[in-house]
Amino acid sequence: MDCVTEVSIGQCWLECIKRVTLEGDMYFDEDVSIKEIEGLTVKILKPESFDPIIEKYGDAEVVLHTLRKFSKGCVMKNRPFTYGQQIYDMNGIDQYDWLVERLKNKRETKSATICLMTPGLKDPNLPCLTTLDAKIRNNELNLQFFFRGQNIVGRQYANLIALAKFQENLSRELSVSVGFLAGYIASAHIYEYDFGFANSVLSGHPIRLKDRFYSSGPCSIRSNKLFH
Repeated sequence: MDCVTEVSIGQCWLECIKRVTLEGDMYFDEDVSIKEIEGLTVKILKPESFDPIIEKYGDAEVVLHTLRKFSKGCVMKNRPFTYGQQIYDMNGIDQYDWLVERLKNKRETKSATICLMTPGLKDPNLPCLTTLDAKIRNNELNLQFFFRGQNIVGRQYANLIALAKFQENLSRELSVSVGFLAGYIASAHIYEYDFGFANSVLSGHPIRLKDRFYSSGPCSIRSNKLFH
């Protein structure tokens, strides 16, 4: 199993881009070619919601959009769901409050785990992030996750920034320090239209990412009027 362990979110992102670029198998998502690693584990030892590498290379609009998608009360008319809805109002349950209560009642608990996937949902666009797990160990809050799939170039960096922000907020609520951020990605992939960026950033060229998922992604995304 492939495993990436780095100190920061930015370092993790660059290493994941390198790993998928060099070791990924060619496959496809509808009419777009991808490079894919099935089963990639990542661990970030010192995650922070501000990262200089992300500031240098990432698309700032994608980061802001993702942070909004993770925020409480966020509803987007052009999205079937937001992570904010799944975390803070999952079938009427505030799963964030549930996590806080469970961790306060038993600090060593192994069962502070929430699911972000609605059983039986038939929408073609399902949550990529399906599970979050929080544990307090040695007075640090460690956060772990499961992604059914992750667009490594176009979305991973923003997802990890949003998760780090969530982890910081939860740690503050529980009066503990931030621990590691780690998880498993079932399909870690890079779309063909991002191959050029991947090669450039790995060569050290100062290039800033411009998101192209809605204009160059799979045909079901490109043809969906809600996204444009």
